[in-house]
This record gives sequence, C-alpha cells and structure tokens, in this order.
Amino acid sequence: MASSTSNIPAQPSSSTSGSSLKAISSMRLVAVPLLLFLLAAGVAHGQAELEPDADWAYASFFGTGWYKVTDTREAFILKASPRWSAGEPGFDDAGDRVIGYTLRVPIALGLTRFGLEDIPSIIDLGNLSTISAGLVGEMDIPVTERFSVRPITEIGYGTVLGEEDSAWSWRAEVRSRYSFMAGRLDWSLLASIGIAGYVPNIGDSDDFSYASVSAEFAYPVKWMTAEDSQTMLYWHLSYMEFIDDIEFSTGAVRDDSVGNYWQLGIAMGKRDKPIKVWFMKFDRLGLAYKYSDNGRLRGINILFRSLYDF
Repeated sequence: MASSTSNIPAQPSSSTSGSSLKAISSMRLVAVPLLLFLLAAGVAHGQAELEPDADWAYASFFGTGWYKVTDTREAFILKASPRWSAGEPGFDDAGDRVIGYTLRVPIALGLTRFGLEDIPSIIDLGNLSTISAGLVGEMDIPVTERFSVRPITEIGYGTVLGEEDSAWSWRAEVRSRYSFMAGRLDWSLLASIGIAGYVPNIGDSDDFSYASVSAEFAYPVKWMTAEDSQTMLYWHLSYMEFIDDIEFSTGAVRDDSVGNYWQLGIAMGKRDKPIKVWFMKFDRLGLAYKYSDNGRLRGINILFRSLYDF
C-alpha cells in the first residue's frame, strides 16, 4: 500500500480490478445486442402506432421483440419471466437420475408506440396497450448423459388496457435436446411439439399446434474473456411448422395465416455461468430474426436463453 507521503497513487487491488473488469465485460455483452436490436427495429419500421388485435394473447409465446404480419399488423412485446428452479438435472454419483423443476411467471407487455425518434415515450406507462401474466411449470428430465426431454405447461390471462377485451391463454409442449462436442463446438440438436390457444371474453376461441427442429452451437472466443470466465458465441437455426396455420386477425376479419417460420439467431454469453447485471441474470444475450416462407411474418426478438430453456 502506498504511504501517506508518497506521490504515487495507490493501485487498486487485483480483486477490485477483476470485479471492475467483470462488470465492464457484462455491460458490454448486454449493451451491444440491445443497441443492435433498437437500431434494427427502429430502421425496420420507424415510428409506428401499433394497434392491438385479438392475437395479443400469443405475446408470451413469441417473446420479447418486434413482429410484423404483412404490412398491416405490427406488435412490439416486452416479456419478463422470473423463474425459480429446484434440482440440477443430470445423474448423481450413484447414477440415479435427478430431475430439474422450474416455475416461471411470464409477464408480457404490448406497446402502442415504438420508434427511435422518441425513445422516452417507449417506457411511458401511457404507451402500454396490453398486459398479460401467466404461470409455467417445467420439468427437465435427463434420459441419458446427452439426451433430455422437457415437458411444459402454461396458463395465462391478459387484457387490452382501457378496453373490455380480455382472454385466457394456454400452452402444452414437449421439447427434447441431444448435446455433443465436435472439435471446439458445443452442439445441441433440439425438437419440440406443442399446442397453444386462447379463450377471449369476446369473440371466438382459437388454438394451433406446432412442431419445430433446431440446431444450436457454441464457440469459445477471446473477446471480453476474463481469467475465470470464457466468453461463448452462440448460434442457432430453427424451423417452426404450424400444423394448424396460425391466423392473425383485426376485429372480426381473419385473412392472414402463417404456416411456418425460420429463425436465425446469434448471442454472446459465458461458459457455465450467467451474465449478471445488477439483480438480473441472463444465460446469454443476442438477437434472432424470424421470417416465414410466405413472407407474411417477420420479427426481430431478443435472446436471453437457449431455445430449450426459452
């Protein structure tokens, strides 16, 4: 430590310096994808007035992001999912299976306006158009060291603010994951099948079934890598098929259907540990682009987790 008579300033301890570097690294990992998302969504549609329609009940299914159906329907969704987990899925020292349990409370907000020209208005409470909340129960069941399945059930309720429209929503899904190493790449092959729907207080109920296949891989990089945490670059390619076409509507008109979409995503994170920013924790942070074969559905959403854990 420098003496009181020394002209040389005291140097921060290695622990303090390390903590500062970790905080800066985490902030960079968060800031870059968020900035790219704001720019991409802003360029995509500028300042838009987003009118809620009957399909806002699917907000929790699609997650945080900007979505557009043809040239007439847009939605910007903010979704948060506090979660509580018990059990680390895998096999213990005795070879016995350990099942992981997760309880989530997804909360989704629909915005009326979104545009880079007036960013403060984005977080204005008067900008909210819809709100929904739900309860999700999940089990992560390891079948082998590399293969696992994840049954999911969800029920939710939401409403259009300032109007009488409300709806109950529901979902049941089973996902699977097969993981393996190939060189420096961590691979995961995913599949899922499920059904989702909603029951509005006004109008007809609706539901659709779906199936998906995906490939994820993670590659270690040197960017923003600290001594005790390896930065990972995550990629994924996913294909979702709506077995029953999902129909988008405005009022009583049902004229736009989407039968499938592709999704390409990229994210950054830390190997075997979450990104921590204040009280928030993220498995990874990045962006994904959705696009349907018929061109009717487009979307840009923010990635926080693997598609297996989404």
